[in-house]
Amino acid sequence: MSHNQPGPYGAQPPQQQPGPYGQQPQAPYGQPPAPPRGGGGRKKTGLVIGAVVVVAAAAVGGYLLFAGDDSSSVADDGKTYKLTAPATVLGGYKKLDASAGGGGMSSGDLKDLEKRGVSDPKDVHAAYQHGEGATMKTFNYLGVYGEVDDPEKVVDAMFAEMEKNSLNGSDGGMKLIGSPKEFTPDGFAHGVMKCQMGEFSMGGEGGAEDSGVPDSFQTPMCAWGDHSTVAYAVFSDAGATGSGKDIALSDVAAQVAELRDDVRVEVK
Repeated sequence: MSHNQPGPYGAQPPQQQPGPYGQQPQAPYGQPPAPPRGGGGRKKTGLVIGAVVVVAAAAVGGYLLFAGDDSSSVADDGKTYKLTAPATVLGGYKKLDASAGGGGMSSGDLKDLEKRGVSDPKDVHAAYQHGEGATMKTFNYLGVYGEVDDPEKVVDAMFAEMEKNSLNGSDGGMKLIGSPKEFTPDGFAHGVMKCQMGEFSMGGEGGAEDSGVPDSFQTPMCAWGDHSTVAYAVFSDAGATGSGKDIALSDVAAQVAELRDDVRVEVK
């Protein structure tokens, strides 16, 4: 990979048609759209929250950056890895239809990466679900594999772009809470991981009694980077969100470390 690859390589909006979770069409690149509205009974709590996480995944995808720098502080284990999207991760999360995870990178994005020195760059994205309705938990992840000179710089740039472009208004939107925090869960090595809470506003229409979804709620997102892969994962827990229970970043970081183990495969 060349040492001068600035600039964002964003996910393009998925096709303008409803998919799993009843997700809504996405807003233009670089602009997180408002979350879908709730309603229809507690059975739909998970569907509404899952749809919001799809929105989050699409929004974050627009800020996945590659930055060239030789001064990386992340140790390299000397191995090469690729990213995959297996049918099951984390011992029980099952992959959903491809349309459920939002869009991946466009062919133009990948060609741009290649022009800037990434040999045969490839992206992978998938949505995973465990449970149903009010007990539903989901992970949406998107990543790129290639040769990454400075993984931490990529992760920091992604969160900085998210902060700059996040929305918060009466019509609903997303904003980041606090600053990214670095985590090193057990078993996580030769990489950097940072996590931050995203707060989603339903625009005043999410808290109806029959929706089971509050007007606003927080959902964690974590990103990891190493010298072969860069990826992020957005997590949702319908039960915790519906009851107002906090979701600990450290717990999500531990799960994302396991997710990395499940989707990252050494290239022999």
